[in-house]
Amino acid sequence: MPAFPIDPTLYMAYAGVVVLMALTPGTDNIYVMTRTLARGRAAGFLAASGIALALIVHVTAITLGLSQLFLSAPELYAAVRWAGIGYLLWLAWRAFSASPDTELGTGTNGMASSRARVVGQGFLLCLLNPKLAVFFIAFLPQFTSPEAGDMSLQLFTLGVTFAAISLMVFSTAILFIAPIGDALRQRSGFWKWQARISGGVLGGMALWLALDER
Repeated sequence: MPAFPIDPTLYMAYAGVVVLMALTPGTDNIYVMTRTLARGRAAGFLAASGIALALIVHVTAITLGLSQLFLSAPELYAAVRWAGIGYLLWLAWRAFSASPDTELGTGTNGMASSRARVVGQGFLLCLLNPKLAVFFIAFLPQFTSPEAGDMSLQLFTLGVTFAAISLMVFSTAILFIAPIGDALRQRSGFWKWQARISGGVLGGMALWLALDER
């Protein structure tokens, strides 16, 4: 049986840091929480799954060395960054113009399309964040060791762990937040103020990313 590619003590320390990071407010977990409040537990899990899939893509790019392009080509970093900001603004507009019918879909095809849309939105929201790729480049190597063997395998293991822990933390938060959303959706006027708050939060995140040049 092959040995685990990372020192167990170092790996546990890494896992603890990732848990704290997953609990820190950011675009990904805020989006998951807004989806949970607006559409319930299932929508929250779908959004979290889309984000986890995008994290795996980021991890694969780092393992293959593709993410280094963001460091060597500032224009590419800026292009992806502004694409992400534009996507957040589009999501904000969608939230402002949402209604119960457009949010929930109608019929089997409508529900399937709605589910796919939530996964896709979470996926793109995370994928179009070059800061995450640059962060991984700086963060993950801190928990690797040349003596432990294949660096690519170590990086991939750490990245997959990051995605798995993030998904578990998000899922736990969803279980706590969902009952609040269930209660709020029974109130008249919920969709009106929910759309305004969701749109405002997404627009605020886009503004924050636009002003933050790091």
